Amino acid sequence: MWLVFGLAAIFFLVIYGQQLLLEHDLKERIAVQRSENAALDDFNTRLKSNLLYYKSDKYIEQRAREDLNLRRADEEVLIPIKEEVGTPRGAGESATGGKTTPDPVQNNNGEQSAQERPVWQAWLLLFSPPSSSH
Repeated sequence: MWLVFGLAAIFFLVIYGQQLLLEHDLKERIAVQRSENAALDDFNTRLKSNLLYYKSDKYIEQRAREDLNLRRADEEVLIPIKEEVGTPRGAGESATGGKTTPDPVQNNNGEQSAQERPVWQAWLLLFSPPSSSH
C-alpha cells in the first residue's frame, strides 16, 4: 500500500514539475511576442506617417521639381562645376581665378611627359611602344 501511495506521489510531482516548466516556457514566449508586437507597432506607425507624407502635396511637388529639374521663381539654383580629373584644387588657376593651360613639359626626345599626356595616349603607348626608326 505504501509503495502504491509513493509511486502515485512521485507521478503527481513529475506531472506538476512538467506543468511548471511548461508555464515558464509560455511566459518567456509571451514576453518575446510582446516585444516583437511593440516593434511591429512602431514600424507600422512609421509606415503610416511615411504614407501620409508621400500622399501630401508637398512631397509630390518636391519629387516633380527634382525629377523635372524645375525651380520656383523666387529660388536660385546652384550648379556645381566639376574639376578636371587628376588636377588638385587650386592648381592651374591664375590670379584672376580663371584656368590657365599648362605648358607641356617635353623630355629629351621631344615627347610630352607622362603627367601631361592624356590617359588614352598613355594606354596606347603601353600596348604599342613607339617603333625606333634609326
